[in-house]
Amino acid sequence: MSLKSFFEKKIKNFTFWDFALLKLVLIILGIIVGAYIALFVKQYIWYFVAVFVIGYVVLLFRTFRK
Repeated sequence: MSLKSFFEKKIKNFTFWDFALLKLVLIILGIIVGAYIALFVKQYIWYFVAVFVIGYVVLLFRTFRK
């Protein structure tokens, strides 16, 4: 089983909310990366990191559960 086919099979089980969470997590990752440019985001970096980690863990759980 290739990695691509594995994730294609898992993504078929995603709901609308799973995709919304995926987009939110990727946006938060972009904000974290952008923190090295914007002073405002640097002030609240740990809040963004916490939201990213929580969202990522939820996505991992939803992807790898049986």
